[in-house]
Amino acid sequence: MSTSTRSPSVTVVLPTHDRPRLLAEAIASVRAQTWENWDLIVVDDASDPPASIPDDPRCALIRNVRSRGGAEAKNAGAFQARGDVLAFLDDDDLYAPSYLQRAVAALAEDPELDVVFMGVSWFGERSEAGQRAYEQAMGVLLSTLHPFSSPRGGVLAFEPAELFRGLLRTVPMAFQRPVVRRSSFERIGPYQADILLWDCDWAIRAALQARCALVTDGLYMQRASGQGFSSKSDRQREHLRSNALMKQRLLEGKLEAEGRAAVRDALVELWFGAAWSSSKGGDQARALEYLWNSARIRLELGQLRLLARILARAIGLVRG
Repeated sequence: MSTSTRSPSVTVVLPTHDRPRLLAEAIASVRAQTWENWDLIVVDDASDPPASIPDDPRCALIRNVRSRGGAEAKNAGAFQARGDVLAFLDDDDLYAPSYLQRAVAALAEDPELDVVFMGVSWFGERSEAGQRAYEQAMGVLLSTLHPFSSPRGGVLAFEPAELFRGLLRTVPMAFQRPVVRRSSFERIGPYQADILLWDCDWAIRAALQARCALVTDGLYMQRASGQGFSSKSDRQREHLRSNALMKQRLLEGKLEAEGRAAVRDALVELWFGAAWSSSKGGDQARALEYLWNSARIRLELGQLRLLARILARAIGLVRG
Protein backbone atom coordinates (compact mmCIF):
# COMPACT_ATOMS: atom_id res chain seq x y z
CA MET A 1 0.00 0.00 0.00
CA SER A 2 1.47 3.33 -0.97
CA THR A 3 1.43 6.05 1.67
CA SER A 4 0.47 9.69 1.62
CA THR A 5 0.66 12.55 4.07
CA ARG A 6 -2.82 11.56 5.29
CA SER A 7 -2.09 7.88 5.88
CA PRO A 8 -1.80 6.80 9.52
CA SER A 9 1.73 6.52 10.83
CA VAL A 10 2.65 3.45 12.86
CA THR A 11 5.34 3.27 15.52
CA VAL A 12 6.61 -0.26 16.11
CA VAL A 13 8.11 -0.80 19.58
CA LEU A 14 10.63 -3.65 19.75
CA PRO A 15 12.25 -4.43 23.13
CA THR A 16 15.37 -6.59 23.11
CA HIS A 17 17.81 -8.19 25.52
CA ASP A 18 20.90 -10.19 24.49
CA ARG A 19 19.50 -11.60 21.24
CA PRO A 20 21.46 -9.90 18.44
CA ARG A 21 20.79 -12.51 15.76
CA LEU A 22 17.08 -12.77 16.49
CA LEU A 23 16.81 -8.99 16.77
CA ALA A 24 18.23 -8.61 13.26
CA GLU A 25 15.58 -11.01 11.95
CA ALA A 26 12.80 -9.15 13.76
CA ILE A 27 13.95 -5.77 12.42
CA ALA A 28 14.17 -7.19 8.90
CA SER A 29 10.53 -8.29 9.13
CA VAL A 30 9.51 -4.72 10.03
CA ARG A 31 11.51 -3.25 7.15
CA ALA A 32 9.80 -5.70 4.79
CA GLN A 33 6.30 -4.41 5.59
CA THR A 34 3.97 -3.57 2.70
CA TRP A 35 2.69 -0.65 4.80
CA GLU A 36 5.39 1.95 4.36
CA ASN A 37 4.45 4.70 6.82
CA TRP A 38 6.13 3.29 9.90
CA ASP A 39 8.98 4.02 12.26
CA LEU A 40 10.71 1.62 14.62
CA ILE A 41 11.87 2.15 18.20
CA VAL A 42 14.20 -0.57 19.45
CA VAL A 43 14.46 -0.54 23.25
CA ASP A 44 17.73 -2.17 24.29
CA ASP A 45 17.09 -3.50 27.79
CA ALA A 46 20.75 -3.50 28.93
CA SER A 47 22.07 -5.97 26.35
CA ASP A 48 25.73 -7.01 26.58
CA PRO A 49 27.10 -6.19 24.08
CA PRO A 50 24.72 -3.30 23.34
CA ALA A 51 22.16 -3.85 20.59
CA SER A 52 22.67 -2.25 17.21
CA ILE A 53 20.18 -1.16 14.54
CA PRO A 54 20.41 -0.63 10.77
CA ASP A 55 21.44 2.68 9.28
CA ASP A 56 17.85 3.62 8.48
CA PRO A 57 16.26 6.99 9.37
CA ARG A 58 13.07 5.16 10.33
CA CYS A 59 14.87 3.20 13.08
CA ALA A 60 15.71 4.64 16.50
CA LEU A 61 17.37 3.12 19.57
CA ILE A 62 16.72 3.62 23.28
CA ARG A 63 19.15 2.07 25.76
CA ASN A 64 18.43 1.03 29.34
CA VAL A 65 21.56 1.01 31.49
CA ARG A 66 19.92 -1.57 33.76
CA SER A 67 17.47 -4.23 32.67
CA ARG A 68 13.89 -3.25 33.47
CA GLY A 69 12.03 -6.13 31.85
CA GLY A 70 9.74 -6.45 28.87
CA ALA A 71 6.81 -4.44 30.22
CA GLU A 72 8.89 -1.39 31.10
CA ALA A 73 10.79 -1.65 27.83
CA LYS A 74 7.56 -1.60 25.84
CA ASN A 75 6.27 1.30 27.92
CA ALA A 76 9.48 3.26 27.30
CA GLY A 77 9.07 2.84 23.56
CA ALA A 78 5.38 3.71 23.67
CA PHE A 79 6.07 6.91 25.63
CA GLN A 80 8.57 8.00 22.95
CA ALA A 81 6.29 7.08 20.04
CA ARG A 82 4.99 9.70 17.64
CA GLY A 83 2.92 7.48 15.37
CA ASP A 84 -0.87 7.58 15.24
CA VAL A 85 -0.85 3.85 15.90
CA LEU A 86 1.31 1.66 18.15
CA ALA A 87 2.41 -1.88 17.34
CA PHE A 88 4.67 -4.16 19.35
CA LEU A 89 7.09 -6.91 18.35
CA ASP A 90 9.17 -9.17 20.59
CA ASP A 91 12.79 -9.61 19.54
CA ASP A 92 12.43 -13.34 18.90
CA ASP A 93 9.30 -13.02 16.75
CA LEU A 94 8.49 -11.78 13.24
CA TYR A 95 5.82 -9.87 11.35
CA ALA A 96 4.33 -11.30 8.17
CA PRO A 97 4.79 -8.71 5.38
CA SER A 98 1.15 -7.55 5.46
CA TYR A 99 0.94 -7.31 9.27
CA LEU A 100 0.82 -3.52 9.60
CA GLN A 101 -1.24 -3.04 6.46
CA ARG A 102 -3.98 -5.37 7.69
CA ALA A 103 -4.02 -3.78 11.14
CA VAL A 104 -4.22 -0.23 9.75
CA ALA A 105 -6.98 -1.27 7.35
CA ALA A 106 -9.05 -2.70 10.21
CA LEU A 107 -8.67 0.51 12.22
CA ALA A 108 -9.47 2.66 9.18
CA GLU A 109 -12.62 0.68 8.42
CA ASP A 110 -14.09 1.51 11.84
CA PRO A 111 -13.00 4.90 13.24
CA GLU A 112 -14.49 3.99 16.63
CA LEU A 113 -12.28 0.92 16.96
CA ASP A 114 -9.46 1.34 19.48
CA VAL A 115 -7.52 -1.93 19.43
CA VAL A 116 -6.92 -4.63 16.84
CA PHE A 117 -5.57 -7.89 18.23
CA MET A 118 -3.59 -9.88 15.69
CA GLY A 119 -3.83 -13.58 14.91
CA VAL A 120 -0.73 -15.69 15.54
CA SER A 121 1.06 -18.43 13.64
CA TRP A 122 3.86 -20.42 15.23
CA PHE A 123 7.25 -21.42 13.87
CA GLY A 124 10.36 -23.08 15.29
CA GLU A 125 11.21 -26.45 16.77
CA ARG A 126 8.18 -26.49 19.09
CA SER A 127 5.77 -24.85 16.69
CA GLU A 128 3.43 -27.81 16.33
CA ALA A 129 2.66 -27.95 20.04
CA GLY A 130 2.42 -24.16 20.26
CA GLN A 131 0.02 -23.94 17.32
CA ARG A 132 -2.14 -26.74 18.71
CA ALA A 133 -2.40 -25.14 22.16
CA TYR A 134 -3.10 -21.74 20.60
CA GLU A 135 -5.90 -23.04 18.38
CA GLN A 136 -7.44 -24.86 21.33
CA ALA A 137 -7.37 -21.71 23.47
CA MET A 138 -8.83 -19.62 20.65
CA GLY A 139 -11.58 -22.18 20.14
CA VAL A 140 -12.48 -22.11 23.82
CA LEU A 141 -12.63 -18.31 23.91
CA LEU A 142 -14.48 -17.74 20.64
CA SER A 143 -17.07 -20.40 21.52
CA THR A 144 -18.18 -18.19 24.41
CA LEU A 145 -18.45 -15.01 22.31
CA HIS A 146 -20.75 -13.73 19.58
CA PRO A 147 -18.44 -11.65 17.38
CA PHE A 148 -19.63 -9.93 14.23
CA SER A 149 -17.56 -9.98 11.06
CA SER A 150 -16.20 -7.02 9.15
CA PRO A 151 -17.73 -6.48 5.69
CA ARG A 152 -14.24 -7.07 4.27
CA GLY A 153 -13.88 -10.35 6.13
CA GLY A 154 -11.03 -11.59 8.27
CA VAL A 155 -11.85 -9.24 11.14
CA LEU A 156 -14.05 -10.08 14.13
CA ALA A 157 -15.40 -7.30 16.35
CA PHE A 158 -16.63 -7.90 19.88
CA GLU A 159 -19.15 -6.55 22.32
CA PRO A 160 -16.90 -5.11 25.08
CA ALA A 161 -18.56 -6.66 28.13
CA GLU A 162 -18.68 -10.08 26.48
CA LEU A 163 -15.00 -9.95 25.48
CA PHE A 164 -14.08 -8.82 28.99
CA ARG A 165 -15.82 -11.83 30.51
CA GLY A 166 -14.17 -14.18 28.03
CA LEU A 167 -10.64 -12.87 28.58
CA LEU A 168 -11.04 -13.20 32.34
CA ARG A 169 -10.92 -16.96 31.77
CA THR A 170 -8.35 -17.28 29.01
CA VAL A 171 -6.15 -14.87 27.05
CA PRO A 172 -4.91 -16.66 23.91
CA MET A 173 -1.70 -15.37 22.38
CA ALA A 174 -3.52 -13.35 19.70
CA PHE A 175 -4.97 -11.15 22.43
CA GLN A 176 -1.45 -10.46 23.69
CA ARG A 177 -0.51 -8.99 20.29
CA PRO A 178 -2.27 -5.62 20.04
CA VAL A 179 -2.11 -2.86 17.47
CA VAL A 180 -3.66 0.17 19.13
CA ARG A 181 -4.32 3.81 18.44
CA ARG A 182 -1.77 5.77 20.45
CA SER A 183 -4.49 7.91 22.04
CA SER A 184 -6.31 4.73 23.11
CA PHE A 185 -3.13 3.26 24.62
CA GLU A 186 -2.74 6.41 26.70
CA ARG A 187 -6.32 6.04 27.92
CA ILE A 188 -6.10 2.31 28.69
CA GLY A 189 -2.77 2.79 30.44
CA PRO A 190 0.70 1.24 30.23
CA TYR A 191 1.77 -2.32 30.86
CA GLN A 192 1.97 -3.15 34.58
CA ALA A 193 5.53 -4.30 35.19
CA ASP A 194 4.84 -5.80 38.62
CA ILE A 195 2.44 -8.35 37.12
CA LEU A 196 4.17 -11.31 35.50
CA LEU A 197 1.31 -11.75 33.02
CA TRP A 198 1.37 -8.07 32.10
CA ASP A 199 0.38 -8.65 28.48
CA CYS A 200 -2.72 -10.60 29.58
CA ASP A 201 -3.53 -7.91 32.12
CA TRP A 202 -3.36 -5.22 29.43
CA ALA A 203 -5.69 -7.18 27.13
CA ILE A 204 -8.29 -7.52 29.89
CA ARG A 205 -8.09 -3.80 30.70
CA ALA A 206 -8.38 -2.99 27.01
CA ALA A 207 -11.54 -5.08 26.72
CA LEU A 208 -12.95 -3.24 29.73
CA GLN A 209 -12.18 0.26 28.46
CA ALA A 210 -12.06 0.13 24.66
CA ARG A 211 -13.60 -1.26 21.49
CA CYS A 212 -11.61 -4.24 20.26
CA ALA A 213 -11.44 -6.47 17.21
CA LEU A 214 -9.39 -9.42 16.01
CA VAL A 215 -7.62 -9.94 12.69
CA THR A 216 -7.99 -13.70 12.44
CA ASP A 217 -5.15 -14.51 10.03
CA GLY A 218 -1.90 -15.57 11.72
CA LEU A 219 0.19 -12.55 10.73
CA TYR A 220 2.14 -12.32 13.99
CA MET A 221 4.77 -15.04 13.72
CA GLN A 222 5.51 -16.45 17.17
CA ARG A 223 8.75 -18.36 17.68
CA ALA A 224 8.42 -21.56 19.71
CA SER A 225 11.92 -22.77 20.53
CA GLY A 226 11.94 -22.81 24.34
CA GLN A 227 13.66 -19.42 24.51
CA GLY A 228 10.82 -17.51 26.19
CA PHE A 229 9.87 -17.31 29.85
CA SER A 230 6.48 -18.85 29.09
CA SER A 231 8.24 -22.05 27.99
CA LYS A 232 9.68 -22.67 31.47
CA SER A 233 7.66 -25.05 33.63
CA ASP A 234 9.12 -23.62 36.83
CA ARG A 235 7.04 -20.46 36.30
CA GLN A 236 3.67 -22.20 36.46
CA ARG A 237 3.10 -21.26 40.09
CA GLU A 238 4.12 -17.64 39.49
CA HIS A 239 1.69 -17.51 36.56
CA LEU A 240 -1.13 -18.65 38.82
CA ARG A 241 -0.46 -16.00 41.43
CA SER A 242 0.01 -13.32 38.78
CA ASN A 243 -3.31 -14.32 37.24
CA ALA A 244 -4.99 -13.96 40.61
CA LEU A 245 -3.26 -10.63 41.31
CA MET A 246 -4.42 -8.96 38.11
CA LYS A 247 -8.01 -10.04 38.77
CA GLN A 248 -7.84 -8.87 42.39
CA ARG A 249 -6.70 -5.45 41.19
CA LEU A 250 -9.72 -5.26 38.93
CA LEU A 251 -11.93 -5.78 41.97
CA GLU A 252 -10.13 -2.94 43.72
CA GLY A 253 -10.88 -0.59 40.82
CA LYS A 254 -14.10 0.93 39.53
CA LEU A 255 -16.28 -1.83 38.14
CA GLU A 256 -20.01 -2.01 37.57
CA ALA A 257 -21.89 -4.77 39.36
CA GLU A 258 -21.93 -7.07 36.33
CA GLY A 259 -18.19 -6.71 35.77
CA ARG A 260 -17.43 -7.23 39.45
CA ALA A 261 -19.49 -10.42 39.47
CA ALA A 262 -17.63 -11.67 36.39
CA VAL A 263 -14.24 -11.10 38.04
CA ARG A 264 -15.33 -12.87 41.21
CA ASP A 265 -16.60 -15.84 39.17
CA ALA A 266 -13.27 -16.02 37.34
CA LEU A 267 -11.31 -15.96 40.60
CA VAL A 268 -13.43 -18.73 42.11
CA GLU A 269 -12.82 -20.88 39.02
CA LEU A 270 -9.10 -20.05 38.89
CA TRP A 271 -8.36 -21.13 42.45
CA PHE A 272 -10.68 -24.14 42.28
CA GLY A 273 -8.99 -25.39 39.12
CA ALA A 274 -5.57 -24.93 40.72
CA ALA A 275 -6.72 -26.84 43.80
CA TRP A 276 -7.99 -29.72 41.68
CA SER A 277 -4.76 -29.91 39.69
CA SER A 278 -2.59 -29.76 42.81
CA SER A 279 -4.57 -32.49 44.51
CA LYS A 280 -4.40 -34.71 41.45
CA GLY A 281 -0.65 -34.08 41.30
CA GLY A 282 -0.24 -35.23 44.90
CA ASP A 283 0.32 -31.89 46.65
CA GLN A 284 -2.59 -31.93 49.09
CA ALA A 285 -1.26 -29.09 51.25
CA ARG A 286 -1.12 -26.71 48.31
CA ALA A 287 -4.49 -27.98 47.11
CA LEU A 288 -5.99 -26.97 50.47
CA GLU A 289 -4.41 -23.52 50.19
CA TYR A 290 -5.86 -22.96 46.73
CA LEU A 291 -9.25 -24.38 47.70
CA TRP A 292 -9.43 -21.95 50.62
CA ASN A 293 -8.66 -19.07 48.26
CA SER A 294 -11.61 -20.16 46.12
CA ALA A 295 -14.03 -20.77 48.99
CA ARG A 296 -13.40 -17.46 50.75
CA ILE A 297 -14.62 -15.65 47.64
CA ARG A 298 -17.76 -17.78 47.38
CA LEU A 299 -18.58 -21.16 48.91
CA GLU A 300 -19.90 -23.77 46.48
CA LEU A 301 -20.87 -27.43 46.73
CA GLY A 302 -18.07 -28.52 44.41
CA GLN A 303 -15.53 -27.09 46.82
CA LEU A 304 -16.86 -29.24 49.64
CA ARG A 305 -16.66 -32.32 47.45
CA LEU A 306 -13.08 -31.51 46.52
CA LEU A 307 -12.24 -30.88 50.17
CA ALA A 308 -13.44 -34.37 51.05
CA ARG A 309 -11.34 -35.82 48.25
CA ILE A 310 -8.24 -33.89 49.33
CA LEU A 311 -8.60 -35.09 52.91
CA ALA A 312 -9.16 -38.66 51.77
CA ARG A 313 -6.03 -38.53 49.63
CA ALA A 314 -4.07 -37.00 52.48
CA ILE A 315 -4.81 -39.96 54.74
CA GLY A 316 -4.39 -42.52 51.98
CA LEU A 317 -8.02 -43.51 51.40
CA VAL A 318 -7.97 -42.43 47.75
CA ARG A 319 -5.21 -42.91 45.21
CA GLY A 320 -4.68 -41.07 41.91
